[in-house]
Amino acid sequence: MSNGRLNPVIDFINTLCNFFVLNLVFLITCIPVFTIGCSLSSLYYVMSKETKGEYSYLVRTYIREFKRNFKNGTLAFLPFLGTGCMIVFNLLFWPIRGTALSSGITGLLIAFSVIWLIVFHYTFPLVGRFVNTPVNSIKNAWGLAVRNLKWTLALLLIDVCTACFCLFIPLDTVLMIFLSLGFVLIAYGQSFIFNKVFSPYEKNNTQKTHALEEHPNIMQGTSRF
Repeated sequence: MSNGRLNPVIDFINTLCNFFVLNLVFLITCIPVFTIGCSLSSLYYVMSKETKGEYSYLVRTYIREFKRNFKNGTLAFLPFLGTGCMIVFNLLFWPIRGTALSSGITGLLIAFSVIWLIVFHYTFPLVGRFVNTPVNSIKNAWGLAVRNLKWTLALLLIDVCTACFCLFIPLDTVLMIFLSLGFVLIAYGQSFIFNKVFSPYEKNNTQKTHALEEHPNIMQGTSRF
């Protein structure tokens, strides 16, 4: 086999190994729970570079970004953690009441859960890629989600496919995949979508009219949305 045919195979195996190690490091950094926000922000940053072809040492870059995003990523995650726990508790409590009132409240909770999930999806890629306060990152997340409904629906479709995979595939297989490559592969696929959404702000991020600037530049404005 010629080198021209062998190199892509070697590159694929090398990338797969790097993804495996990165997935493992990501899981380890998520163990304290409150660090999930900065872990996600760092993972999306690394995957955004990877999907753009700006290759680097994945784990080394991830660790560097984890340190950079620790404060903002954690502060942005805590409101999601609190509201998420409240949503789950109420979704477990109200449906079993069996009344008309509980049915209406359950419907509102489901709608709020979808909004929560959408804002959650956009927030941490924003924290990882742009310099801003946690509050403004959350505001920008909602604004971007509303203005890019096509890509927002695509993100939700990935969620649905992931949920179906977890429901219809044996549990041991699901655990094996997510413990080896799952989280990195999902972030990798989602990063193509976020690249489309964020590209207008990255191309012209030197203009004063834009509120988002990519690392390591300093933010020149606040929420644009």
